[in-house]
Amino acid sequence: KQWYQRRVREFQTFQHYLIQINLSCSMAMFVLVLWLIGKAHCSLVDLSHVVDENTLNWPINGYQQYNLTTLATLDEGGYFYISKDISMTEHLGTHMDAPHHFGKINWDLSEIPLVNLVAQVVKLDVRAKCEENRDYGVTVDDLREWEEQYGSVPNGAIILIETGWGDKYPNMEEYYGSSIDIKDSDMNYTQWSTEIHFPGVSAELAMELVTNYTIVGVGVDTASLDPAVNSNFPVHFTLQMQNKYGQCEEEEADCGAGPAAQIEEHTSEL
Repeated sequence: KQWYQRRVREFQTFQHYLIQINLSCSMAMFVLVLWLIGKAHCSLVDLSHVVDENTLNWPINGYQQYNLTTLATLDEGGYFYISKDISMTEHLGTHMDAPHHFGKINWDLSEIPLVNLVAQVVKLDVRAKCEENRDYGVTVDDLREWEEQYGSVPNGAIILIETGWGDKYPNMEEYYGSSIDIKDSDMNYTQWSTEIHFPGVSAELAMELVTNYTIVGVGVDTASLDPAVNSNFPVHFTLQMQNKYGQCEEEEADCGAGPAAQIEEHTSEL
């Protein structure tokens, strides 16, 4: 425990140093991760899905699917060069919901403090409950059960929700609960929203997190922070109006569910 506490203090000092010399967020995160690996006996778990032509997109009109085009290539005389163009909607595959997504004056991605992207993890495993109810909303009681076993949620933590939906990805019908793609139908969003079913965070838990806890964000392995039945997105509004970011369509691999002090998440803004 003392060894870990020393590493945390060293990590915080190093992080402060990086911020002071004003490295870019992406480079700073890369350097921080490499430093942590060198300092601690730990492993890295990638929670993101591959982004390609099979990546699931919020299936409504106007959301552009992933497209990768080669612009130029050269391979001759011992010289190689390639350049590509990528286009896609920002809410595609594993992605971050910046607070500005539902908060007019709240942080966009560039404004989220770097310190908020390196956080201790509280992982709530609700797979069994979601298996019984596709519309399950993770409750305050689920969080209380974690605390009873592992202790209080630390300040500055991120709450990760494991529903089991990562195992259904990228099968659209299993993941969304419907194979209907609104872009290929005559349905409007209100009609389509009654067809989809997947779990998420309850409005009560979202309010509890911003009222009685000091967290930086919430991550889920489903398509949205809100369960599909919450078509007015109360969880998005509650969290993001308080500058709490969201992470959606994560691959909730087995990163453990123990005390938050033993697990950290390093989040890239890209």
